[in-house]
Amino acid sequence: MEENYEDYRTVLEEHLPAGDLVYLQAKGDSMSPTIPDGSMVLIRIQEEVENGEIAAVTFNLNAYATLKRVKKQNGITILMPDNPAHEPIVVTRDNPVRLIGKAIRSEQKL
Repeated sequence: MEENYEDYRTVLEEHLPAGDLVYLQAKGDSMSPTIPDGSMVLIRIQEEVENGEIAAVTFNLNAYATLKRVKKQNGITILMPDNPAHEPIVVTRDNPVRLIGKAIRSEQKL
């Protein structure tokens, strides 16, 4: 995944969870109203998330990242938008994804 640094954020260490962390800026409305367009989303880098948690994942050989709610059902993983105007994405062998990590919190960019 291409790293595009637009900004740095100063956060007190005691306000951060353990682990490797990165902020991503949400673009688009697929996770609205939970994560509005332009929000800064704190991601903990990890290989797995629980059913129902929001994850950052990459598609198309890491060409872009997206935030979606992970739904695991009968051995199938579905990436669900919170905005009903968008379609779910079914993860398949022909449509693979790579998990970046778990969304810990989002903040409106100032």
